[in-house]
Amino acid sequence: MTADKPFITRFAPSPTGELHLGHVAHALCVWRVARELNATVLIRMEDHDRTRCRLEYERSILADLDWLGFMPDPVSRASLESSPSAFRQSDHPERYADAFAQLQRVTDVYGCTCTRTMMETSGPDGERRYPGTCRGMPLDREGRLVARARIPGEETLVEDLLRGPLLHQPQHDQGDVAVRDVFGQWTYQFCVVVDDMHDGVNLIVRGEDLAPSTGRQWLLARMLGRTEPFITAHHPLLYTADGRKLSKRDRSETVRAMRDKGMTAEEVIAAAERGGTQGVKGEK
Repeated sequence: MTADKPFITRFAPSPTGELHLGHVAHALCVWRVARELNATVLIRMEDHDRTRCRLEYERSILADLDWLGFMPDPVSRASLESSPSAFRQSDHPERYADAFAQLQRVTDVYGCTCTRTMMETSGPDGERRYPGTCRGMPLDREGRLVARARIPGEETLVEDLLRGPLLHQPQHDQGDVAVRDVFGQWTYQFCVVVDDMHDGVNLIVRGEDLAPSTGRQWLLARMLGRTEPFITAHHPLLYTADGRKLSKRDRSETVRAMRDKGMTAEEVIAAAERGGTQGVKGEK
């Protein structure tokens, strides 16, 4: 980025549960990279999954971040104390509707009735490749529909501060992108691209499990009008003793539970540090 274009990153949890140690490790990486690059850290609530997200989880996440000492950009933090907030996905549906209309102007957006079991075998990133079976079908056809957008069949290159250049072939590796699910909800892949463009995010710090999403998100962003590149930093994750990623679904111990046991914020952060967080190798 140029000197007149400062870095902006974000901490963007989904309020589907309370913060756990994996989130703390991620926050450490976000704020560490931000310090090294003098970046602003926005906070955003990614509550596009209306079946699982809860306001009480959002409030718990904000309280835990305050307690741990992770202080984001004050404008975004204050905004989440009210409704509507520009940093809460469910509060601005028109943003995604407008982006969806833009996609329809520049590419084939179609109704897909395929299920996961009908798709090709998972690749090394753990996702199944969609082969384009329903391309050209109308969005209003009968059945449980996913709205998909056709993406170009080109290679993408994004610079990553931890992993070096990320080369991807999204059409070959994952196929056309789902932008709206069978429940009528916008997908993560779509929302994160729209919001990062809206918020001016040009530095994306996240877990290494999301590295394969980088290429298709860049192609989506370009179709939505993004011209300026972003850079990434995909950090290692925390795992349980049996090799599973720490997650809310596995009921990993929460920050709130650790607080209730009498642990201090410093002890919780130290526990996350011991779990394997790493710093940036250097500015590219």
